[in-house]
Amino acid sequence: MKNVYILLGLSIILEVIGATFMKYTNGFENEAASLVVILSYLLALTLYIIITKNHELGMINALWSGGGTALVTIIGIILFGETTSFQKLIGVALILAGIYGLNTRRRSMKGVHS
Repeated sequence: MKNVYILLGLSIILEVIGATFMKYTNGFENEAASLVVILSYLLALTLYIIITKNHELGMINALWSGGGTALVTIIGIILFGETTSFQKLIGVALILAGIYGLNTRRRSMKGVHS
């Protein structure tokens, strides 16, 4: 299971690199930055596809998208001086809490009915 988290972490980092470099592409006019975006997303999605082959799609997608969203938001604030607010910080904290919650689940809910 540790390998899954390593691959997932690498996939998230590649997705965040791609998203961050979008800011530098200038509408695909900057060829180097555009290449970084394309290659980063290609590798991130390749890893994502490999991971979801044998693992829960919902769980992996939630971790991948939530982790990426939180990191891109933080990078936007730090690198690009994007606006921050109490609500934005609470939103990121809730995403991180959700990621934590998904990773601490111990028993399956399959077959459990209300």
